Amino acid sequence: MNAHQPQLPLAYEPIRLDDGANVKAHSIQLGLDGADEGTLVWATQQAEGEARPGNTWYSPDDGLYLGLVLEPDFPTEQAGQLALVGLVSMGLSMAEHVVPMTDLAYRWPNDILLSGSKVAGLWLSANEAGDRLVLNLAVNVAKAPQEVIDAGCVQTDGGTPETTPEILLETFARQFLDWINRWAEEGMAPILRQLHSRHAKPGTPVLLRLDHGEHLAGSVVEVDDQGQLVLETDGQTRSVGLNEFFGLK
Repeated sequence: MNAHQPQLPLAYEPIRLDDGANVKAHSIQLGLDGADEGTLVWATQQAEGEARPGNTWYSPDDGLYLGLVLEPDFPTEQAGQLALVGLVSMGLSMAEHVVPMTDLAYRWPNDILLSGSKVAGLWLSANEAGDRLVLNLAVNVAKAPQEVIDAGCVQTDGGTPETTPEILLETFARQFLDWINRWAEEGMAPILRQLHSRHAKPGTPVLLRLDHGEHLAGSVVEVDDQGQLVLETDGQTRSVGLNEFFGLK
């Protein structure tokens, strides 16, 4: 275990799990129980990871697995935008720790790729009352999961051995505070500028699975000014909202 203890801004209340528990499940339960905003559950290992409903996130040791409780004070229809705030925050965190010219890309709305390999996933959940959101991220830092063909890890796909889960957590905590404040003050425009610079170009084929199980195949038209993905599918244009993707009401 790395002896370095992350130094996080005072806005966070960190809870480190060292027992191999599922970080996503633990943080969502805290959200259901009304935990304070800024409660941040994290671990560098977990026995079993959970991605979207019905999917497993294979979780090699020396990764970064985190869940952040948020207390929204904005309209429900904007809730999904926090996923892109989190995505850009983690992407910029990685960019601070990879070698120059590393290809870092976003895949709307919840994947980060380094050198073409998926290294991070993100999920957003809400409790039934709608007064807590939980942002979960999983990052393969030192090891790539052998069970996933196209997966990689930060250290070998552009990073260095000095890029540890603890260092990445520190950087993300700082970046997220910055970007959520910019989002609150300026809306989606600065977030989307970051996203567009590293996102798939128009015409790129895409396959999406929505939270309720529907699959959409098409090609990218754009990510619009609300953060929706606009697709061309079966000769028609279809917009997929962030709340729809994550199953937020």
